Amino acid sequence: MKYAVLLSLVLIFSLSACAQKKATIDELFGDWTGESKCVGSNPYCHDEIVVYHMTRAKTDATKVNCSADKIVDGKPEFMGEFDMTFDPEKMTLTAEFSIKRTGGRGVWLFKVDGDRMDGTLTVFPENEIGRKVSVTRKKKDK
Repeated sequence: MKYAVLLSLVLIFSLSACAQKKATIDELFGDWTGESKCVGSNPYCHDEIVVYHMTRAKTDATKVNCSADKIVDGKPEFMGEFDMTFDPEKMTLTAEFSIKRTGGRGVWLFKVDGDRMDGTLTVFPENEIGRKVSVTRKKKDK
């Protein structure tokens, strides 16, 4: 009986230690940098080094504003911005937007894992992944 109780306690503590930490929306703020790679069939797409500036959205405090730059000749070039929905249970950020050039729409989906985010851009109506992104949070200078 003692061994069963001891084994149960060890199992419970082990599972608790393995549980993924949930982030709050404030923990997502900061600058994230990395690569945005083209996938799929878009001949106009180019691989990019990106910097995402994540802040609280001005119009909805429950959302994250992503202001995106690409690095061209060593300098940031603004690409656009959008507000993203954060799901703390799934640890994801999502945003849907219209693509003016094609009349379609795109959906960004990022999975947050500490100081790393991996994501995709899915393009509709093709339902095709157009980009894969991997970024890490820039450490704040002390």
